Amino acid sequence: MSFRSRGSGQQRSTSRVSMSSYVSGSDVSMKHSELSALSKESLSDAESPTLAAYPSARKEKGTSKLKLFRKSAVKLADDLGRKSGYRGPAGRRESASGLTQQQLAMYEPGTFDLQGMTEKGIDQLRADLAAVDADCADQIRKTVHDNYHHYIQACQGIAKLEGEMQAVRALLGNSSNIVAALREIATPSGAARNTAGEASSSGAAAEWQESPEGQNWAEVLADLDIAIAERRCEDAVQLLQKADANCTHPQAIDWSDPEHQTRYDRIEGQMEEVDRRRVRLSSILEAQMKDPNTKSGERRSAASLMAAAVSKAWAHQQLLEAHTAQLTQLQESLSRPQNAGGGDADGVEYANALAQASFRAVAVAATDVATVFQKDAPELSSLFLVWALQETQRCARLLLQNALSPFAVPAGLGPTVHCCTLALLYCTALETSHSLMLSPRLMSNLWPTCEQVLQRRLRRLMEDIKREVAAEVDGLASLGSQSQARGPPSGWDALIQAFPSANRLVSTVQSTVSILRSLAGPKPAQVLRRGFADLFQTYTNALSVSFQKHQQPDGSFPCNLDMMVESVMELTSTMAEHQLPAAAAPLLQSCGSVCDTAAMNNCLDALGASLGMQSA
Repeated sequence: MSFRSRGSGQQRSTSRVSMSSYVSGSDVSMKHSELSALSKESLSDAESPTLAAYPSARKEKGTSKLKLFRKSAVKLADDLGRKSGYRGPAGRRESASGLTQQQLAMYEPGTFDLQGMTEKGIDQLRADLAAVDADCADQIRKTVHDNYHHYIQACQGIAKLEGEMQAVRALLGNSSNIVAALREIATPSGAARNTAGEASSSGAAAEWQESPEGQNWAEVLADLDIAIAERRCEDAVQLLQKADANCTHPQAIDWSDPEHQTRYDRIEGQMEEVDRRRVRLSSILEAQMKDPNTKSGERRSAASLMAAAVSKAWAHQQLLEAHTAQLTQLQESLSRPQNAGGGDADGVEYANALAQASFRAVAVAATDVATVFQKDAPELSSLFLVWALQETQRCARLLLQNALSPFAVPAGLGPTVHCCTLALLYCTALETSHSLMLSPRLMSNLWPTCEQVLQRRLRRLMEDIKREVAAEVDGLASLGSQSQARGPPSGWDALIQAFPSANRLVSTVQSTVSILRSLAGPKPAQVLRRGFADLFQTYTNALSVSFQKHQQPDGSFPCNLDMMVESVMELTSTMAEHQLPAAAAPLLQSCGSVCDTAAMNNCLDALGASLGMQSA
């Protein structure tokens, strides 16, 4: 770009300024903004009437502005030289973008001079800085693109290294636990606890320790401690059984004999020592069963060892608690509908995943229990059944909390029943494969929510039917003489053309039965029987009220309505005797009839009486 002095008209040629990739775009943008501000101030000074009237003041003001701009430009040159690798005349080198330091020589201290720079020159410099800013952004994009694959490879290597470090940390932790346990065994206090209470300090206890029996006992305890410390659980169980065999009470004890009393106290002390080691071994086996990384075979082996070391009931309880902990962790990891970002608005996906995980875990637990305790008393099976019922109830509670309750109103009856059907499907499969009975407990928790949605659906339909029937009767009353010439309609097809609400009622009953067919049972049948009876009563009452609204003082109806009385009775009788039972036929085999014939006949009698018809 070129700069022209105001007084002399001389020109200075400078090269276009570009930056290397080492110059950040933010710094260039900052300098660009500073130059823009200075340019605006210079323009405002040039247009000022005061400075135009007084040339000396204008010259002085312009000189101060140029000095300030010179300082900013010199600072910009220093930053450009420093960030592009400039080290003075002796150490000039090219930057990453091909720009040499010779091209920045004009910005060196003592060389850069803005005396006499025009407004056009400032604008050109600002444009050059904007180009440098764009060049910096382009260099950044190229650098990221060139090094992206190397970055991904480095991240994969770092992740692999972290996994190896965690494995090493686990190995070091196990080794430190073993060393700590061995150090505890090697302490004199641990050896001193091999006797019982105060009898250890007596002469009889000392003599017993020196005897072959006492030495054998001390050797068994030492081997047992080492096996527990080294996590050799099978050897530890065998040593525990051997220790239990060595510390049994005699069948007959003479309490008057001091030797018998001493022997009894010694055996009690031995049993306490064995029990302390049994607790330590039990805690190790319990931690192994509850470890989420433990495989099914390892968990069964740990349960078998705990049953041999402690008791079968305790091992059974710990095995079920391990399955509960693993199932709880899995259930908490499932994506809830409210966190799915609208992808699971009705909760069906969550219900499927929850039911599958829950009942699969119960099936795995049933297999583990049957494998480990296959020859035991039936009370363990009863304990497992109680646990399975508790897990079934917890699954139902999570389903209600996260899928059904928040979405029951917007989702409607279909998705709600679909969620319950998925849970019932997995529960039924578990019952078939393992001979359990869990579905009654599941439905006792889920059906109340389905019933609420069903009742809401029926109430909404009743309100719509009232409005539709009133509009239909009003429309029939307003028809002219042409309708009288055609005569009253007869037959179901002709009747539903005059009364479309009847067809909607039957269609709604049919769709409701189709939705609830998968949950067929005594409770759904009872609710549907009562709901359909109320629905039919609402329809007949709406017809009665709508006709009576047009009834004349003498008790008769207008001609258009009077000829429709028999059609209305035919319509309602056909609905009660044929259409509604046919719509509810899919539930006939599993639930029986859900159409209350007696209640419907009472509704027909009441409707006929209100319309002036006598029952045959």
